[in-house]
Parts: sequence; C-alpha cells; structure tokens
Amino acid sequence: MMLLSNPYRPDPRVLIEARALILEGIDVNLVAWDREQTWPKRATEDGIQVLRLGPKCPPREAAKILLRLPRFWLGALKARKRINFDVVHSHDFDTLPLGRLISRLSGKPLLYDAHELYAKMVQNEVGPIWRLIWWLEKICASQTDSTITVSDELAAELPTSRSGKATVVSTTQDPSVIGGSDVGEIRRKYGLDGFVVSYLGSLEPGRFVEETISAFVPEDGLTVLVAGSGTLAGKVEETARSSKVVKYIGVVPPDEALRLTLASDLVVAMMDPGNLNNVVGTPGKIINAMAVGRPLITTRGLNIATKVEDAGCGLVVPWSKADFRGAVIKARANRASTAEMGIKGKAYYDQHFSWNRSREGLLKAYRALIPPS
Repeated sequence: MMLLSNPYRPDPRVLIEARALILEGIDVNLVAWDREQTWPKRATEDGIQVLRLGPKCPPREAAKILLRLPRFWLGALKARKRINFDVVHSHDFDTLPLGRLISRLSGKPLLYDAHELYAKMVQNEVGPIWRLIWWLEKICASQTDSTITVSDELAAELPTSRSGKATVVSTTQDPSVIGGSDVGEIRRKYGLDGFVVSYLGSLEPGRFVEETISAFVPEDGLTVLVAGSGTLAGKVEETARSSKVVKYIGVVPPDEALRLTLASDLVVAMMDPGNLNNVVGTPGKIINAMAVGRPLITTRGLNIATKVEDAGCGLVVPWSKADFRGAVIKARANRASTAEMGIKGKAYYDQHFSWNRSREGLLKAYRALIPPS
C-alpha cells in the first residue's frame, strides 16, 4: 500500500518503483492525494491500482496544506480497510505519520521513501516551523522498519531505521522503455528545431524556470523545450505563446519525458544551491540525461555538480542567468564537444546509476520486509 501526497500524474519515482514491484509479482495499491480534484478517483494505471482522495487544496500554500492534509490522512485511514497489503510504503514525510499509524493498526511493516529532505524543501514556504518538521521527520524516520532514498548524501542526513542506514534507490528510469525511439521523429512530432535545450520537470521557484525561458532570443538558433506542471506553468505558457524560442507542451508521462530527453541537445537541471535539499539531492532529470547519453547543465554548489564535473558529462555554472546563457551559447557552437559529454554521461550512468542497481536496491528492501510465502 503506497501513500502519496500528490495526484499521481504519474509521479516518476512512484511509477518506476511500482513497475519493478509488479514485475516481481507484487500487487501495488496507491492511495494518492488529488489536490486538484481533476483526476479519476479510481483507475488501473500501468498495473497500479490507484485510489485518489480529496480534499481539494491549492499548491504551495503552506497554511492550507497543513490544515487539509489531515483530511487526506483520514480518508486514507478509512480506505486501508478495503485494501489487502503486506507493506506500507510512505512516499515523503507528509505521508510518513499516516504510514506509521496504518502500520501500527495493521501490524504491517513500514517503508519510508524519502524523495527529498522534506523539511528543508519547504523551508522557504513555512519559515521557522521547518525546524519542527525536521525534528518530527527524524523521529518518525527512526521508527520505520526500512528507509530508501535517492542518494548517498540524503542517506547520510537521514536517521537510521530499525533495519539500519537508508538504502539508496536512485530515481532511475529503465532506458529500455524507449528502445527503438527515433530522434528525428520525436523532433518532428513536437516541432523542435535547431539546438534543443530542454527543461522537463517541476515548474516551481528555485528550479531556474523563469531564467531559462527568458535567456535566449531567436537569433541564438535554439529551441527551449519545457514540459511539466507547477505554479509557474501559467507564466511558461504565456511566454511560449509570444516567443519564437520557447515551446511549452504541458505535462508528459515519464516515458515520453525520457524520449524528449533523448531528442535534446542539452538538458537543464539547474537548482538553487541556497536550499540544502537541492544541495544533497540527485534530480531525476540528471540521471535521465546520463541514461540516454545527453549532456546537461547544472548549478555549481550542488553535490551532484561535483560528480558531473568529475565525469565530464555536462556543464557546471553559477546560479546566474548570464553565466547560464553564456555556457549554453558556447555549447551550441561546439556540438562535437557537447556530444562527447553525453557519451561520458552514459558511461557514468552504467557504472553508478544503472537501472539494475536501483531495481535491486528496491527489491532487497522489500524482500527484507515481506515474509516468504
């Protein structure tokens, strides 16, 4: 029984984990919080039994989220009675107290899946209360039966669970799902011309979205492709309507995002280094770029940026629109060098982030929790 505090559009990490579990013969029931109240309440998606519950809640409004989150928890508590499960799988801290309660009531083990350092992710929205959230997260995480997370750096920050240190399960898609994809066909489908710079992900502050869509002019000879959802989606859409550079295609499924990554010349993975959660995290779009052999551009000061530099698989620049623009223009002018970065990224992915490695880490955590039948 997975618990998730977004509508599951789908959530890439949830999808790749669920696919791996289903292939092992494990049924996955997902209870998700549909804050938008626009998605099907019940559906079977990629073999996952999805149940979406309310209440409706606007994004990034901390006070309303804190007030309405318990209503989602209450709905999930009731829903659990109709679900047959052996493991409770809580995605991120905002479902962890709920998962802990369900675990206690059912006598089933609890796995905590820390996508982020949650308290530090919401620090700017909640102010000083983030310290209380971090204290609660550490207490709750220490009382889980097992913890998985996205990187070694996050694993070092999280407390040990009853089974020990968190297991790293990278947000790594299986590249085989786009086997046989034709780059030219993908570009024609979306009308992508010239040097394609892509941003595929959450359209929220702190992700360099506004800077990316305003950094270039038609004379630069490139296309800025944007896909995703978030509070900045309206601004991106408005910019795209009047721009000859920016193309916004809305929300795309994870597999399609991987195809679009393949069709890109440079992948944007800029994150605000002033947020500790960004510093220690490993964005899925960086791993996706490596997986399909495409170079990326990211921010100096992030832990992952050091790995990018060591691997030689991308550009690392300050959190600055001018530096970002200059680096991209230079990359466009030297495509051979940029393509070589992509080749190095694929080699680094195969050694450090491969799908088989991530899959085995997830299954190992589950095998330790599920008794032999």
